[in-house]
Amino acid sequence: MSDPPGTPDDHLAPGSTFDRWSPFPGQVLGSLTLIVGPLAWTSGLFLQWLARQSAALTPTELDALNADAFAAPMLLVVHERAPGLSTAGWTLQLIGALVLIPAMIALAHIAARRAPLIPELGACLMTFGLSARIFYLGVDATAFNLVERLGSDSASSLFLDGYGELAYAFWRVPVVISVGTILGSVLIAVAAYRSRTFGLMRSLLILPAGWLGMGILKEHEPGVGGLCLALALVPCGLTLLRNRAPHSRVLFDESSRVPRPVRDLISW
Repeated sequence: MSDPPGTPDDHLAPGSTFDRWSPFPGQVLGSLTLIVGPLAWTSGLFLQWLARQSAALTPTELDALNADAFAAPMLLVVHERAPGLSTAGWTLQLIGALVLIPAMIALAHIAARRAPLIPELGACLMTFGLSARIFYLGVDATAFNLVERLGSDSASSLFLDGYGELAYAFWRVPVVISVGTILGSVLIAVAAYRSRTFGLMRSLLILPAGWLGMGILKEHEPGVGGLCLALALVPCGLTLLRNRAPHSRVLFDESSRVPRPVRDLISW
């Protein structure tokens, strides 16, 4: 892969990206959060999926639980039968959400080299959305505590009776700001591409994370969305730890017969 014009792979120098734009979280902390955040989030999603596999639900139970409009009954049964894996998965997701807040701020500072407003707004929206997801994880913890005290059947009956009030609690503020991760991930992806921090392919990998974990007791896939985010952010964090400025790379060099606009689009 070759570098696009105007983006030399220089060491960060005094007055560089993080010196100018990032009093918080700073280069070292920003680097670590870009690595730890997506890895924790992805690991949590995988463990949640693994807990479901370990719950040993029969085909009849699966049909009955899948027929429900909400994923909550399924997740409560899974927690009852595989509490260790379930708790570990949700805990790692909480850690991931917490750490991703400074990670998104760090990425926004890097991407602000050309268009400051877009990444700053994106990081603000991502912070709002991740904060809402932390609130919903607290509600999930209450539901799991009910399972441990009352059993999944009684907990489901009690919890689902008040599901709407919990989902739209506090004048619907959490549910409104949870959309921030969708809009924020789009803005940060655009800013990362425009600033040539990421190529187009890596920028697109940020987008699936915007849809993860929205609402109370939502079922998750094995971690594909989290893995996409990790593929985008972890190399960026490692580059910063080496005291280098992250930038996009094209997959074809100047001697290639691929037209220049296409070369710029097919970039990492």
